[in-house]
Amino acid sequence: MRTKLLLAIGATLVAISTSPTAANAEYPDRPIHIVVPYTPGGTVDLLARAFAPYLTKDWGQQIVVENRPGAGGSVGAEYVADAPGDGYTLLLSTNSPLTTNMAVFKTIKYDPLKDFVPVILAGDNSLVLAVNPKLPVKSLDDLIGLAKKEPGQLIGASSGNGATSHMSLGEFEKMADVKITHVPYRGGVPSLTAVISGEAQLVFADIVPTLPMIRDGRVRPLATTGLTRSGVAPDIPTLNEVGLKGFAVTAWIPMVAPKGTPKQVVDKLNSEINRILKDPDFRTQIIKIGIDPLGGTPEQLATYLREQLPIWTQRAIDAGLEPE
Repeated sequence: MRTKLLLAIGATLVAISTSPTAANAEYPDRPIHIVVPYTPGGTVDLLARAFAPYLTKDWGQQIVVENRPGAGGSVGAEYVADAPGDGYTLLLSTNSPLTTNMAVFKTIKYDPLKDFVPVILAGDNSLVLAVNPKLPVKSLDDLIGLAKKEPGQLIGASSGNGATSHMSLGEFEKMADVKITHVPYRGGVPSLTAVISGEAQLVFADIVPTLPMIRDGRVRPLATTGLTRSGVAPDIPTLNEVGLKGFAVTAWIPMVAPKGTPKQVVDKLNSEINRILKDPDFRTQIIKIGIDPLGGTPEQLATYLREQLPIWTQRAIDAGLEPE
């Protein structure tokens, strides 16, 4: 009887050691949640939902896009920071929760460099500097000249305090040595509407929703904010090209995982998303929503995060933001 009991125990231990547990199962073996810290329908949300069918097709697992908006993306970022580091909860956001928000909010319950593992820099999203067509300017030089002639008289709209549009305006003031009166609005559409109506004279706006306004002549584009031209608007020059050398303010889109996520899981995610970003159909799809696909290694994103954090923090300070 004792011999049979020992054999039974031994067989059970062998079965346990060879069963597909969370520790040794092939990743992924269950649904993956991509947390987008913004409301549905925005650029990052659309990118997450574009990734989903590709990942599901290749891995045979459901990709769940979770929208957890609030505090400029910090609510969703905090949720992911507190999640298990197993590769099944990921954050896809703009750079704000990992950079600007450190200077915008008094209480952030995560460290962007310590509480996340970089996965990939998926892409970036340039803005377009647009002005009311009745403003007597046809070029960046004209705008700078007018702003110098009338310090503080021009009103620059933004989609909100601390938003990339606000940071772009602050960087423009700094590099062009001009003074613009900043007025924050509740989102990108209201800020664009303010320029169309003449309530404000200029705005740094998302390119895709602005393109119909440009085609209809309701706003005049002067330049975009990336170092290179936007894929969705290649005919519009960059600020870097037309006079503000080195100007580069884009809403870049990183994917990160909670700390403790195994390297082999991060590497698998990185490899798969890099492959998707090179797919011609996928590239066409996301360029249409204003995202220029990037890619690269987790190490490159880690370096980029370390470099960009103090830059965006300083931009927030320069913009006069007081921590809330």
